[in-house]
This record gives sequence, structure tokens and C-alpha cells, in this order.
Amino acid sequence: MKIFREFSIKQNIVIAMMTISIIVILLSSFAYYFIFNSSMNDIVESSSKEINKQIIFNYENYINDVLNTARQIQKDTIRYDIATSKSELQDIYNKSVKVNENTISIVLLGLDGNIILSSDNDASQNTYLEEKDWFENALLDYSIFYFSSPHTQNVFRDGSSKVISVSKVISYIVNGEKRNAVLLIDISTEMIVDLSDHTNLGEGGHIVILNDDDSLIYSSIASCYNDTCESISIAKEIIIGGSYVIVDDIKMYASVNTLNATRWRIATFSNVEILNSSRTNMFIILSLIMIVTVSVVFYFANIITRRITSPLNKLNKHMLEIQENGELYSPLKVEGQKEIIYLSKAFNNMIVEIRRLMERVLREQKEKRKTEFIALQTQINPHFLYNTLDSIIWLSENKMNEQVVEMIVALSKYFRTSISQGKTIITAEEELEHARNYLLIQKIRYSSKFDYAFEIDEEILKVNAVKLILQPLIENAIYHGISSDEDGIIIIKAYQSDGLMVFEVENNGYGLTESQIEDIYLNMKSKIKNTSIGLKNIYQRLKLYYGDTANLEIISELDEKTIVRLTYPMKAQVK
Repeated sequence: MKIFREFSIKQNIVIAMMTISIIVILLSSFAYYFIFNSSMNDIVESSSKEINKQIIFNYENYINDVLNTARQIQKDTIRYDIATSKSELQDIYNKSVKVNENTISIVLLGLDGNIILSSDNDASQNTYLEEKDWFENALLDYSIFYFSSPHTQNVFRDGSSKVISVSKVISYIVNGEKRNAVLLIDISTEMIVDLSDHTNLGEGGHIVILNDDDSLIYSSIASCYNDTCESISIAKEIIIGGSYVIVDDIKMYASVNTLNATRWRIATFSNVEILNSSRTNMFIILSLIMIVTVSVVFYFANIITRRITSPLNKLNKHMLEIQENGELYSPLKVEGQKEIIYLSKAFNNMIVEIRRLMERVLREQKEKRKTEFIALQTQINPHFLYNTLDSIIWLSENKMNEQVVEMIVALSKYFRTSISQGKTIITAEEELEHARNYLLIQKIRYSSKFDYAFEIDEEILKVNAVKLILQPLIENAIYHGISSDEDGIIIIKAYQSDGLMVFEVENNGYGLTESQIEDIYLNMKSKIKNTSIGLKNIYQRLKLYYGDTANLEIISELDEKTIVRLTYPMKAQVK
């Protein structure tokens, strides 16, 4: 296989593509499958539509029989005068009921709701016909027969079976006078069920019949007689035509058409998964061909592409190690085609150059950060020293020697921590001690105008802390947070929370408004230099040392308290 080493990547790809050209067979197979699949879809759609048309035809024949009977009764009613020929007309009504076994009763009702003629001898008067939809709709349009939704007819004493009421306003003769009445024909719903039962729509296939107001007339499945029937929603959306749908996790073809006479929409749902069995068999055969062909192609392609991909993978792995570990390793050695060898050499040269540039940038950044950090940390207000010395002189002149000694000792410890042998990072215990000395000095200076307390979690005493981050916060609390006419309280807290070190300085002074807090935040985060050494100084030092994980937060309630909270990772490393 040494010959391949002399080939370029392009030549190897050409050889591989010549071998993989066998895939054309697979593409042809898939094209054949999709053509076959499309043909099957056409067959399924046409078959479903034909079934739907046949069902429509059967129902229309049934409805037309009902309408023909109704029209004949309408003609016969106007031929006789009820005052003189009621018995003849009654005989026609009785015979008409017997002609069609699905006709339950035929009734002629006056517009006032009284029964004029009835095929049912047990019919009783009903004074609530104005509440029946079949009665009301018949009065709305005299020209058409109205078909109601299935309901239990309670005009008669026997109201146990469900019927569909067909109603229309017709004319009749009384003593030679022409009057209007409502013809009511109650037909059984059993015929609808029978027609549905003789239709083969496959497993899970069913029929749904909706009225023109989308109310349910009939469903061949019980689940549609509740509010969660998927088929009803689908039938409402399609209106007319057909579409593939999923009903109860079964793929079906829904076809919807309308009965002309009744304006009912009949939706048929045909199970197409059974018709797809041949399609599944075809897919299995094509899959077997594809597996065999791909296996052969893969075997030969793998031998060729290995010569190309192996050194590239090695180079890629080396790059990922550099990316993940952030380190630059020794120069990479690879073997393969000449283009890859050239690439590896260029990569090695790039590593050397990047390493040199990074080392220079790191040195420069380190020096810059060190300079910035020290500059920020050494911004100590000289007025504090002057005022403290003035206070010591005043105490000495007033023979308050104990306070003099206490203040000098505190001042000595204060500056010992401030210097800390040049260290920028000290322990939380040392920082808290520095804050305690500062508070002691200020309390003596201000003649106990305020008091202070410490709430310290002992477990954090050995945690690292940036030096001199509490003293400026306490200074702000004394000068800006303590009321002159009330006893001030300053509370210093130190604890850990969710892996973070937390310092809090709280005072019970005036408090801050939301706009004042916003102004302080803007000043802290601004890059414009100013003479302030307070919160902005602390914020910048925390960010320089801990990065974005550090934060300074101000919480205040007017005339209640103000809390300044510092947080940073307990195990953070120097950036």
C-alpha cells in the first residue's frame, strides 16, 4: 500500500468516489420505492374516496326514500278536506308508516301545537312544541324539509327509542279553507347504523356524520359521543375532501362529503396501515439490498480512506487536546500523503509562534495586573492618619491615657495589616481584625457616637481575602450612614453560602433610594478615572482578582438600614 503515499488527497478521493459510485444503485432503489409509495398513496386515496362515495350514495338513497314518502304525504294531505274526509287521510298516514319499516310515526301538527292527524293512535297533545328544534326550524323556512339531530321524541308517550325528526310546513284543507301545519315524520336511527355496519373501513375504521351546525348525528364508534373525539375535530377541519390523519395512533385516510338533501357531512376514516403491508415488504427487500451494497462499499472505501483520515484524525486529536487543556504540546509528527505532512509542519510552526506570543502577552498582562492591583490597594486616605493623630493628641492633653494607649495599639495593628509585608491577599481573619481595629479607632474619635458588632462564621477565618476591602465600606457607613442625632449601629458579617465567601457591612442609618443605588452602580462599573477610593476601588480589585464571579451588591431600606454585600468564590485562583 506504499503507492498510496505518493498520491495526493485529491487522487485518493477520486479513487474512493469511483468505488462509492455503487451507491447509485441505492439511490435507484430509493427512487423506485418512493415511486411505488406514491402510487400506493394514490390507490389508498382513490379507494377511500370511492368507499366514501358509495356510503354517500347509500345514505342519499335512504334519505330520498324518506323525502319521497314525505312529498307524497304532502300531496295527499292537500287533496282531502279534513272536516269531511279525515278517515281517508288517516288511513293514508297509517299505510305510509307501514310502507317503510324505519318510519316510526307521521303526525300533522297545527301551528298552535295541537295534533291534527297522527299515525299513532296513542299520540297526546303537547303544549311545548315551540321548544322543539324540529318545530322551530320548520317554521323558519317553509320550502325545505328539516332533518334534526338524533333525539328521544317525547311528543308521544312512547319515547324510548332515538329518532330523527323530518319536519316541514305544508298546507291542508278544513271546510274548504286552506291552512298551514307542520308535517312531522319520525324515522328510526337503526337504518343509519345498518348502513354503517355494512361498510368495511378496516380495523379501527369508522364513520362520523355531522349536521350542518357541526353537531353529531351519528358515529360508528362510542368514543365520539364525548367531548374528546379526535374524528369530530378532524371532520370539522376538512369540511370537504380528504387527508391523511392519525386517529388513536392509527394512520387513516379521512374523506368528507355532504348529503345534498340534508346538508349532513359524512366523514369516513379508512385504516390505511393494512394497505401498506405491500409497501412494508418492498421496503424490507430494498433495505436488504441496501445493507449488502453498503457493506461492500464500506469495506473497500474504508481501506482507501484510512490512508487519508488516520493522519488527519491524529492532527485533529492534537488540536482538541490543545483546545481543552489550554496547553501547547510538543511538535506533532504524522505520516501520510504529502499534503498532510505539509499541513502538520505548518501546524508545528504555528504552535511555536503562538507559544512565543502567549508567553509575551502573559508576562505583559501579569505585570499590568500587578501594577493595577497594587495601585488600587494602596489608595489609603491620608486624612484618616492625620485625624487619628489629632485625636491621640487631644486625648493626651485631656489626660485620657488609657484611650491614648488603646488608640495607638489599634493604629499600630491597623497599619501592620495594611502593610502585610507587601502581600495583596491575606486571610479573612486578618481582614476582620483590620476592620475591628479601624472601628475601635473611629469609635474613640467620635466619642462612641456609634456601636458595632461582628457576626462571624468561624469556618471562614482561614479563607483568603483581598486586603483592605472592608475598611472603605465601614468608612462609608460611619460618614454617610450614621445619623447625627441617633445612636448608630454597624454590623459586620462574614459567612459562606453556596461555595461563596460573603462579607456584609450593615448600618441603621438614612438608607439609599433606588436612583442613588443605580448611580453608585454606574460609578463602580465606569472606566472613567476619578478620585473616589470607596466602593469603586473595592469593586475593581475584586474583579481584577476573581473576575466575573465576584460581585458587590447594595441593599437599602430608607430610614431603616443599608447593607453592602461582597461575594467571591472561596477557592478561586488568581486570574
